[in-house]
Amino acid sequence: MRNTFTIAARELSHYFVSPLAYVAIFFFVFISGFIFTLAITTGQAQADMGPLFHSMVFVSLMLAPVLTMGLIAQETDSGSIEMLMTKPVTDTEVAVGKFLGAVAVYVMILVVTLEFPIMLSIWGNPDWGLIAAGYIGLLATGIAFIAVGTFASSITNNQIAAWLTGTAILLFFWLVGWLSYSSTSWITDVAGRLSIYENFGDFTRGIVDGKNVLFFLSMTGVFLFMSVRALENRRTL
Repeated sequence: MRNTFTIAARELSHYFVSPLAYVAIFFFVFISGFIFTLAITTGQAQADMGPLFHSMVFVSLMLAPVLTMGLIAQETDSGSIEMLMTKPVTDTEVAVGKFLGAVAVYVMILVVTLEFPIMLSIWGNPDWGLIAAGYIGLLATGIAFIAVGTFASSITNNQIAAWLTGTAILLFFWLVGWLSYSSTSWITDVAGRLSIYENFGDFTRGIVDGKNVLFFLSMTGVFLFMSVRALENRRTL
Protein backbone atom coordinates (compact mmCIF):
# COMPACT_ATOMS: atom_id res chain seq x y z
CA MET A 1 0.00 0.00 0.00
CA ARG A 2 2.89 2.37 0.77
CA ASN A 3 4.28 1.84 -2.73
CA THR A 4 0.89 2.70 -4.20
CA PHE A 5 0.70 6.03 -2.36
CA THR A 6 4.35 6.79 -3.20
CA ILE A 7 3.61 6.33 -6.90
CA ALA A 8 0.42 8.40 -6.55
CA ALA A 9 2.32 11.25 -4.85
CA ARG A 10 5.01 11.10 -7.54
CA GLU A 11 2.38 11.24 -10.27
CA LEU A 12 0.59 14.14 -8.60
CA SER A 13 3.81 16.14 -8.40
CA HIS A 14 4.46 15.47 -12.10
CA TYR A 15 1.12 17.03 -12.97
CA PHE A 16 2.06 20.30 -11.31
CA VAL A 17 5.64 20.36 -12.60
CA SER A 18 4.20 20.44 -16.11
CA PRO A 19 1.45 22.84 -17.22
CA LEU A 20 -1.05 19.99 -17.62
CA ALA A 21 -2.75 20.29 -14.22
CA TYR A 22 -3.04 24.06 -14.48
CA VAL A 23 -4.45 23.88 -18.00
CA ALA A 24 -6.90 21.14 -16.96
CA ILE A 25 -8.15 23.16 -13.98
CA PHE A 26 -8.47 26.32 -16.07
CA PHE A 27 -10.26 24.49 -18.92
CA PHE A 28 -12.77 22.79 -16.62
CA VAL A 29 -13.52 25.86 -14.53
CA PHE A 30 -13.65 28.17 -17.57
CA ILE A 31 -16.13 26.00 -19.50
CA SER A 32 -18.26 25.30 -16.43
CA GLY A 33 -18.09 28.94 -15.34
CA PHE A 34 -19.11 30.11 -18.81
CA ILE A 35 -22.18 27.86 -18.75
CA PHE A 36 -22.97 28.92 -15.18
CA THR A 37 -22.70 32.61 -16.14
CA LEU A 38 -24.97 32.13 -19.15
CA ALA A 39 -27.57 30.45 -16.92
CA ILE A 40 -27.49 33.33 -14.45
CA THR A 41 -27.57 36.14 -17.00
CA THR A 42 -30.45 34.57 -18.94
CA GLY A 43 -32.45 33.90 -15.78
CA GLN A 44 -32.23 30.12 -16.20
CA ALA A 45 -30.12 29.35 -13.14
CA GLN A 46 -31.57 26.60 -10.94
CA ALA A 47 -31.00 26.17 -7.25
CA ASP A 48 -30.15 22.49 -7.71
CA MET A 49 -27.52 23.11 -10.47
CA GLY A 50 -28.96 20.16 -12.42
CA PRO A 51 -28.28 21.49 -15.96
CA LEU A 52 -24.79 22.61 -14.94
CA PHE A 53 -23.99 19.13 -13.60
CA HIS A 54 -24.91 17.63 -16.97
CA SER A 55 -22.47 20.01 -18.64
CA MET A 56 -19.77 19.35 -16.05
CA VAL A 57 -19.95 15.58 -16.44
CA PHE A 58 -19.52 15.89 -20.22
CA VAL A 59 -16.54 18.21 -19.73
CA SER A 60 -15.15 15.59 -17.32
CA LEU A 61 -15.59 12.96 -20.02
CA MET A 62 -13.53 15.02 -22.46
CA LEU A 63 -10.94 15.99 -19.85
CA ALA A 64 -10.21 12.58 -18.30
CA PRO A 65 -8.43 11.11 -21.38
CA VAL A 66 -6.22 14.22 -21.49
CA LEU A 67 -5.30 13.86 -17.81
CA THR A 68 -4.52 10.16 -18.16
CA MET A 69 -3.03 9.80 -21.66
CA GLY A 70 0.54 10.06 -20.38
CA LEU A 71 0.18 8.04 -17.16
CA ILE A 72 1.74 4.90 -18.61
CA ALA A 73 2.11 5.62 -22.34
CA GLN A 74 4.63 8.41 -21.73
CA GLU A 75 6.77 6.21 -19.48
CA THR A 76 6.59 3.39 -22.00
CA ASP A 77 7.63 5.69 -24.83
CA SER A 78 10.55 7.16 -22.86
CA GLY A 79 11.66 3.77 -21.53
CA SER A 80 11.31 4.81 -17.89
CA ILE A 81 8.63 2.16 -17.42
CA GLU A 82 11.39 -0.45 -17.60
CA MET A 83 13.14 1.11 -14.58
CA LEU A 84 9.86 1.26 -12.70
CA MET A 85 9.18 -2.41 -13.42
CA THR A 86 12.57 -3.43 -12.01
CA LYS A 87 11.74 -1.86 -8.65
CA PRO A 88 10.05 -3.93 -5.92
CA VAL A 89 6.55 -2.85 -6.93
CA THR A 90 3.71 -4.90 -8.34
CA ASP A 91 1.77 -4.13 -11.51
CA THR A 92 -1.28 -3.46 -9.36
CA GLU A 93 0.62 -0.88 -7.29
CA VAL A 94 1.81 0.87 -10.46
CA ALA A 95 -1.62 1.00 -12.10
CA VAL A 96 -3.53 1.97 -8.95
CA GLY A 97 -0.87 4.49 -7.89
CA LYS A 98 -0.96 6.31 -11.20
CA PHE A 99 -4.75 6.15 -11.20
CA LEU A 100 -4.91 7.73 -7.72
CA GLY A 101 -2.56 10.52 -8.79
CA ALA A 102 -4.94 11.47 -11.60
CA VAL A 103 -7.96 11.13 -9.29
CA ALA A 104 -6.33 13.60 -6.86
CA VAL A 105 -6.08 16.20 -9.64
CA TYR A 106 -9.72 15.64 -10.58
CA VAL A 107 -10.81 16.07 -6.95
CA MET A 108 -8.91 19.37 -6.82
CA ILE A 109 -10.81 20.52 -9.91
CA LEU A 110 -14.14 19.67 -8.27
CA VAL A 111 -13.12 21.56 -5.13
CA VAL A 112 -12.44 24.68 -7.21
CA THR A 113 -15.93 24.45 -8.76
CA LEU A 114 -17.53 24.68 -5.31
CA GLU A 115 -17.48 28.41 -5.97
CA PHE A 116 -20.62 27.93 -8.08
CA PRO A 117 -22.94 26.70 -5.30
CA ILE A 118 -21.36 29.25 -2.95
CA MET A 119 -22.35 32.01 -5.40
CA LEU A 120 -25.87 30.59 -5.57
CA SER A 121 -26.07 30.67 -1.77
CA ILE A 122 -25.19 34.36 -1.81
CA TRP A 123 -27.95 35.20 -4.27
CA GLY A 124 -30.56 32.69 -3.19
CA ASN A 125 -31.36 29.50 -1.29
CA PRO A 126 -29.89 26.53 -3.17
CA ASP A 127 -30.97 22.98 -2.42
CA TRP A 128 -27.81 21.63 -0.79
CA GLY A 129 -29.11 18.08 -0.81
CA LEU A 130 -29.47 18.09 -4.60
CA ILE A 131 -26.11 19.82 -4.99
CA ALA A 132 -24.41 17.23 -2.76
CA ALA A 133 -25.94 14.41 -4.81
CA GLY A 134 -24.72 16.07 -8.01
CA TYR A 135 -21.17 16.30 -6.70
CA ILE A 136 -21.26 12.68 -5.54
CA GLY A 137 -22.27 11.80 -9.09
CA LEU A 138 -19.46 13.91 -10.58
CA LEU A 139 -16.95 12.23 -8.30
CA ALA A 140 -18.19 8.72 -9.13
CA THR A 141 -18.24 9.34 -12.87
CA GLY A 142 -14.88 11.13 -12.84
CA ILE A 143 -13.21 8.22 -11.05
CA ALA A 144 -14.64 5.81 -13.63
CA PHE A 145 -13.50 8.06 -16.49
CA ILE A 146 -9.96 8.14 -15.11
CA ALA A 147 -9.93 4.34 -14.80
CA VAL A 148 -10.86 4.12 -18.50
CA GLY A 149 -8.10 6.59 -19.34
CA THR A 150 -5.58 4.62 -17.29
CA PHE A 151 -6.45 1.50 -19.26
CA ALA A 152 -6.13 3.35 -22.58
CA SER A 153 -2.70 4.62 -21.53
CA SER A 154 -1.59 1.12 -20.51
CA ILE A 155 -2.15 -0.48 -23.92
CA THR A 156 -0.09 1.90 -26.05
CA ASN A 157 3.15 3.84 -25.93
CA ASN A 158 1.69 6.80 -27.83
CA GLN A 159 -0.08 9.50 -25.84
CA ILE A 160 -2.26 10.62 -28.77
CA ALA A 161 -3.38 7.03 -29.33
CA ALA A 162 -4.13 6.73 -25.61
CA TRP A 163 -6.19 9.93 -25.72
CA LEU A 164 -8.15 8.78 -28.78
CA THR A 165 -8.75 5.32 -27.31
CA GLY A 166 -9.92 6.67 -23.96
CA THR A 167 -12.19 9.23 -25.61
CA ALA A 168 -13.69 6.61 -27.95
CA ILE A 169 -14.47 4.22 -25.08
CA LEU A 170 -16.09 6.95 -22.98
CA LEU A 171 -18.12 8.30 -25.90
CA PHE A 172 -19.40 4.78 -26.54
CA PHE A 173 -20.65 4.49 -22.96
CA TRP A 174 -22.11 7.99 -23.23
CA LEU A 175 -23.90 7.50 -26.56
CA VAL A 176 -25.06 3.90 -26.08
CA GLY A 177 -27.95 5.23 -24.03
CA TRP A 178 -29.56 6.63 -27.17
CA LEU A 179 -30.34 3.06 -28.21
CA SER A 180 -32.77 2.86 -25.33
CA TYR A 181 -34.89 5.52 -27.03
CA SER A 182 -34.87 3.94 -30.46
CA SER A 183 -35.52 0.28 -29.67
CA THR A 184 -38.20 -1.70 -27.88
CA SER A 185 -36.33 -4.99 -27.48
CA TRP A 186 -33.97 -6.23 -24.77
CA ILE A 187 -31.40 -3.86 -26.25
CA THR A 188 -33.29 -1.00 -24.62
CA ASP A 189 -32.69 -2.30 -21.11
CA VAL A 190 -29.04 -3.23 -21.73
CA ALA A 191 -28.25 0.11 -23.39
CA GLY A 192 -29.84 2.03 -20.51
CA ARG A 193 -27.87 0.09 -17.92
CA LEU A 194 -24.58 0.68 -19.77
CA SER A 195 -25.19 4.38 -20.38
CA ILE A 196 -23.12 6.91 -18.45
CA TYR A 197 -25.73 9.58 -19.20
CA GLU A 198 -28.61 7.50 -17.87
CA ASN A 199 -26.77 6.39 -14.73
CA PHE A 200 -25.63 9.93 -13.99
CA GLY A 201 -29.10 11.43 -14.47
CA ASP A 202 -30.41 10.32 -11.08
CA PHE A 203 -27.66 12.23 -9.27
CA THR A 204 -28.78 15.52 -10.87
CA ARG A 205 -32.26 14.88 -9.47
CA GLY A 206 -30.91 14.43 -5.94
CA ILE A 207 -31.11 10.62 -6.02
CA VAL A 208 -28.05 8.69 -4.87
CA ASP A 209 -29.13 5.23 -6.00
CA GLY A 210 -26.99 2.22 -5.13
CA LYS A 211 -27.29 0.77 -8.63
CA ASN A 212 -25.86 3.94 -10.18
CA VAL A 213 -22.99 4.04 -7.70
CA LEU A 214 -22.37 0.33 -8.31
CA PHE A 215 -22.28 0.92 -12.06
CA PHE A 216 -19.49 3.48 -11.81
CA LEU A 217 -17.59 1.48 -9.18
CA SER A 218 -17.85 -1.62 -11.38
CA MET A 219 -16.66 0.36 -14.39
CA THR A 220 -13.70 1.59 -12.34
CA GLY A 221 -12.82 -1.91 -11.13
CA VAL A 222 -13.09 -3.53 -14.58
CA PHE A 223 -10.88 -0.99 -16.33
CA LEU A 224 -8.32 -0.93 -13.51
CA PHE A 225 -8.18 -4.72 -13.67
CA MET A 226 -7.58 -4.57 -17.42
CA SER A 227 -4.87 -1.94 -16.83
CA VAL A 228 -3.08 -4.30 -14.47
CA ARG A 229 -3.33 -7.13 -16.98
CA ALA A 230 -1.94 -4.88 -19.70
CA LEU A 231 1.05 -4.06 -17.49
CA GLU A 232 1.54 -7.77 -16.75
CA ASN A 233 1.64 -8.45 -20.48
CA ARG A 234 4.29 -5.74 -20.93
CA ARG A 235 6.39 -7.34 -18.19
CA THR A 236 6.32 -10.73 -19.91
CA LEU A 237 7.25 -9.39 -23.35
